Amino acid sequence: MVTETKANLYTMSFLHSELTFQLEEAISLGSIFDFFGTHFVIKREASDHALARITVTNNNDYFNDIDFSAGEEVYLRKSASDFFTIPAKRVSLGETVYFQCSKTNTYIAMNSTNGTIVIATPWENVEREELVLIELIRDLVLKNEENHGVVVLHATCSYHDGKANLIIGPKGAGKSTTLLELVSKLGHQFMSGDKTFLWVKEGQLYASGWPDYPHLGLGTLSKYPEFVGEFGLADEIDAAQETLWSTDHKRAIPPAVFKSMIPHVPAGFVAPVGAFIYPKLEPSEHSVITQLDNHVSLMVPHIERMFGEKGPAKRWNEFVKPGNLDEIDNMIEQCKTVAYELPAFEITGSGVLTSHNFLDGGVISYE
Repeated sequence: MVTETKANLYTMSFLHSELTFQLEEAISLGSIFDFFGTHFVIKREASDHALARITVTNNNDYFNDIDFSAGEEVYLRKSASDFFTIPAKRVSLGETVYFQCSKTNTYIAMNSTNGTIVIATPWENVEREELVLIELIRDLVLKNEENHGVVVLHATCSYHDGKANLIIGPKGAGKSTTLLELVSKLGHQFMSGDKTFLWVKEGQLYASGWPDYPHLGLGTLSKYPEFVGEFGLADEIDAAQETLWSTDHKRAIPPAVFKSMIPHVPAGFVAPVGAFIYPKLEPSEHSVITQLDNHVSLMVPHIERMFGEKGPAKRWNEFVKPGNLDEIDNMIEQCKTVAYELPAFEITGSGVLTSHNFLDGGVISYE
């Protein structure tokens, strides 16, 4: 379908996962590479060890004979936001599974036996079409990393002085606010804004970040003039004073834009974990930081699974099949054991931090 040349071959690498892309000459995945380039290493070459070889074209002739009218309805992604929801029809024929994404007329053919994926899209509704590719890449890598015994934790993460610091809590707890406070007040670097990957090696807990659209609330954004100016939020903030900190005001920030405004660790960065932070922020004039004795029970509910009992009840594709589930269960137990020995802190109140780094020595501090 696409004539192979060195110029149209790219490989994206993340931990144990490599994906090679073969692009039709007129197609650019610049925005997608920008999205993943915050954490993935991207090279202009093919990989001999790719998890998948993905051909991207704007020619959908390959799918002309597939009858999607009776196909099974699935979701590549289901979100509270209509924009991020990706419905599709699925048809299985032999070793190949075909998908038609109804919002974009994007077609996907997946053959796990020979490790190939074909994506045909017209590039007319570009933002939505890019979401399809982003979700596909995320799905492949998340599953493959779990098969390699890597634990995914729903947590933001900062880096400072040789250590990764995980910020954990439910939606609205103040994870993003705490992360930005560490970056803006205490000289930390941004490592991850949604998921953090964990594993234990030689008794040490390690972390790696993950690309995603940072979802920041209007209240959080209002504290940082650079965001207010970049996105023209002044009038909206003034009009929303009574509900400024509501989770209804969260918005997705393009990762490449976010990276241009906030200091980040390099792509492919890995660091040992230094501490865990559990924010419970609310409107207040003060912040209180308390060291926790045993925090592992607070961490466990935020572990995410792609396979196993806690994984999605129904997966939209089986290109990456579950490996040894005992391996990931064992790694979760190792992560819990090592995490128990690391310092953990609870932040309550406003979340505003002083210039004093409370992570040094576990000192309780107030503002």
